[in-house]
Amino acid sequence: MVGRQYERLAQIEGFGSNLKGNVEAGLNLSAVDFAAAEQARMATFDRFHKLFERYDVLLTPAAPVKPYPVEMNFPDTINGRSFENYIDWIAPAYLITLVSLPAATAPAGLSHNGLPIGMQIVAPRFEEPMILRVARLIHRASNVGRPPIAG
Repeated sequence: MVGRQYERLAQIEGFGSNLKGNVEAGLNLSAVDFAAAEQARMATFDRFHKLFERYDVLLTPAAPVKPYPVEMNFPDTINGRSFENYIDWIAPAYLITLVSLPAATAPAGLSHNGLPIGMQIVAPRFEEPMILRVARLIHRASNVGRPPIAG
């Protein structure tokens, strides 16, 4: 996040709390911390590579919770586990971007109160066409239509 905000670092006090926290955490990392994180990222990438030698796609929930009120910044607990920031609660989906894998989300159903529940489709690198085909199948099978137009 420091790299993405590099040209705006002098304006950090004007960032929202999530972005400011991400940048400040990044500024506190050392080169050794960065190297260790890169090693962990590559080990994770290798595990996914092995997974895709056996399976075509990986299907996961798009989020670990049902949709929550827009006034909430992020869920601070799930099943009794507390989270300090928004990255922690969305980590399962965020992990996919860290290892540069393509993914998409398709509507897979509705909650009891009619809110959408999504399914994340992950595939090996350069397999976006397969992801789109699977997303179409999930969407059609879910029978979830478009949301109503407000107003």
